[in-house]
Amino acid sequence: MSKYQTKNIKNLALVSHGGAGKTTFNEMVLVHAGKKKEAGTVEKGNTASDFTPVEKKQQYSITNSYFSFPWNNKEVNLIDTPGYADFRGEVASAFSMVEGTIVLIDGSSGIQVNTNFVWDRAVKDELARFIFINKLDKDGIEFDRLFADLQAFSEVPLIPMTVPAGLGEEYNGVINLLTAEHIDKEGNRSPIPEEYQDIYDEYYLELIEGVVESDDELMMKYLEDEKITDEEITNTLFTAVANNNAVPVFSGVATINSGVKEAFDYIVKLNPNAAMTRSLKDAEGNELEVEFNEDGPLVSRVGKTMVDPYIGKLSIFRMYSGKINKDSELYISNRDTDIRTTKFYKLNGSEQVEVDELVAGEIGAVAKIDEIETSDTITNPDNEIELSPLELPTPMLVKKVMPIDGQAEDKMSDAINRYALEDLTFKVEYNRATKELLVHGMGTVHLDVIKKICQEKFDVGFQTGIPSVEYRETIQSKVDVEEKYKKQSGGRGQYGHVMMKVEPLSSGSGFQFEEEIFGGAIPSQYIPAVEKGIEEASADGVLAGFPVVDFKVTLYDGSYHDVDSSEMAFKIAGSKAFKKALEQANPVLLEPIMNVKVTVPDDYMGDIMGDFNSRRGRIQGMDPEDGKQIIKAQVPQAEMFTYATELKSLTGGFGSFKMEFSHYDRVPEKEAEDVIKAAREEEE
Repeated sequence: MSKYQTKNIKNLALVSHGGAGKTTFNEMVLVHAGKKKEAGTVEKGNTASDFTPVEKKQQYSITNSYFSFPWNNKEVNLIDTPGYADFRGEVASAFSMVEGTIVLIDGSSGIQVNTNFVWDRAVKDELARFIFINKLDKDGIEFDRLFADLQAFSEVPLIPMTVPAGLGEEYNGVINLLTAEHIDKEGNRSPIPEEYQDIYDEYYLELIEGVVESDDELMMKYLEDEKITDEEITNTLFTAVANNNAVPVFSGVATINSGVKEAFDYIVKLNPNAAMTRSLKDAEGNELEVEFNEDGPLVSRVGKTMVDPYIGKLSIFRMYSGKINKDSELYISNRDTDIRTTKFYKLNGSEQVEVDELVAGEIGAVAKIDEIETSDTITNPDNEIELSPLELPTPMLVKKVMPIDGQAEDKMSDAINRYALEDLTFKVEYNRATKELLVHGMGTVHLDVIKKICQEKFDVGFQTGIPSVEYRETIQSKVDVEEKYKKQSGGRGQYGHVMMKVEPLSSGSGFQFEEEIFGGAIPSQYIPAVEKGIEEASADGVLAGFPVVDFKVTLYDGSYHDVDSSEMAFKIAGSKAFKKALEQANPVLLEPIMNVKVTVPDDYMGDIMGDFNSRRGRIQGMDPEDGKQIIKAQVPQAEMFTYATELKSLTGGFGSFKMEFSHYDRVPEKEAEDVIKAAREEEE
């Protein structure tokens, strides 16, 4: 039986821009929680979070790590997430499991690219937010300016809870504004020394005014100079945080374990409990009525999958309602699949701790059930509720993948597809037209890391390249052609004679075939063979060997021989006639045009539009959204394969884009010459 009720469970995600110190902060929390005797470091490769071989080599987080521990009579489930932009899918996964998030800020760098993403995503997901300003022992930090920048960045008031006692070399711990205490670097507590009285007075006023702003009764007490107790402040702040009307801010230096426990004590106290989780939606986006407690029907969702070549699949899920134990009958509602297992786990980094029961609010795992995938809803067999799938960032970079010399392609494909189970921002597809295996990722770092993971986990390497463009060919003129296929080599010969009109159609029309044969000039049994011959011939155009599209063929006359005619003869006649028509009908090359939506801050609009012009793009419009601009354009696919990297360079990482196929359009003459020349050289 679980030790905790849902109302006593607190779920949190650690997020930041890369290098802000999340993993170190997590280490210190684990030490205070009694889960580790001594904190590890990223440099030594002995942290609880970055436990995979690739993470140790890269010295940064690549995937989420999960921890569960008691803290001040509460159960805390803490998820440490990667900080680099290419792993934003992990952040989205973590946010689906928690009620609150701790945003770490590098005090020496301030607001950075990924700070924007995690903040905006937390707002969108209606999570409670806390800020921990880290690395305040670095030189050159102006705390007042940094706090003002953060306040301007936030859409709700920031509530300072702890502030630094000195900065840079003079850093000596933090000041607890509520208790009016100085906690020095060694953790010793004392009344506030005179040298820190000014910063205490300044930020205590910020705290009080920020808190009373969210409560009318407290505001009246403040205006009438009545005493406001610490309990009133924390109770009011708890409600304000839960309603996303305030963000508490803490200070410290995680590497020396300064300010961490002070911050985490308040964060656990102020974070909404698991019974206060935001509303859930079904697969159609409708709000669901779910009892967020251990007595309701079972509702849970898989937020993460991990695949180990030795122990198999590990499915990590968040319990929203009800409870499960070894006797529970389980049901994947979105797959209509019954499953059964007798073992459930809680996670502490790489360690899996078997438990007898999981209740609403907890984050647990189940192993070796192949039927379960990320985003699945797990319920009881009599509960058909289906939660909405995880909302993940769209992959922006596509590459073709090829095995390294001497390695089998099927082994490579198997390894890549197995990894895709773990990371839903990594997509794999086979392009039948170009006969290429394609992978889609968030960026170059993402795909480079996946290469290393596949090598480490599955002993499979692969190389990447620019995908081929799916060019097409079409015609511009209407022609009338005749072809007589006649062959005699002793015995029965071959004879097929066709006369047909070939004409262009509008874009997207494909291939249309009509026959207007009268008087049995071509017997009906041979007409499908003519169509088949044309269809097969259209797969290989006359300009550069690309498929021919958007044309109509009308078979209107011909002749046959009683003995020598056959389906094969008419198929060949149809094929040859079509090839002849292509040569005469002014063939042109077509290229895929993509609908592109780029989201950027206003400052980058000019750069983006100029860049699209250089890519032969056509601007379709602009729309403001949440303080940013969405620029819509149509751009040839050939110009977009490296856009993810170039957009990052253009915008400093602040831009993102989505892309989908729109239509085919004619390739300009110069570009067409280059494509045709390259295709013919490759053929030779």
